[in-house]
Amino acid sequence: MLLAAVLPATGLLAPTAPLAAARVSTATAACERVKTQYAAANHFPVSVVAFCDPIESADSPEGFYVLALHSNRKCDGICSTNMGWFAVKKRTGRVFEWDVVEMRLGGPLRPRY
Repeated sequence: MLLAAVLPATGLLAPTAPLAAARVSTATAACERVKTQYAAANHFPVSVVAFCDPIESADSPEGFYVLALHSNRKCDGICSTNMGWFAVKKRTGRVFEWDVVEMRLGGPLRPRY
């Protein structure tokens, strides 16, 4: 029981815990939010993320920015730089997984590695 109270205070749960509510008002700000949270959750530097590819606002659910995150990976031949799809709630800045096949909101961002 004590451990459950101590871990959040020490920041050991920070990578998967949502940031404090902070409105996000542009796709660029949403990209920065996803970059920082995804990098922290997966324990690598933000510099690994090269760019975000947002979808048009008309194709996003109301109140969210939806974007693909891409790495700076270099490769020979056919490969992908896509690190995943995410949705950022404009009002709170919370980051969620985005199901690109079903075009619907998933659960909160979680570590992948």
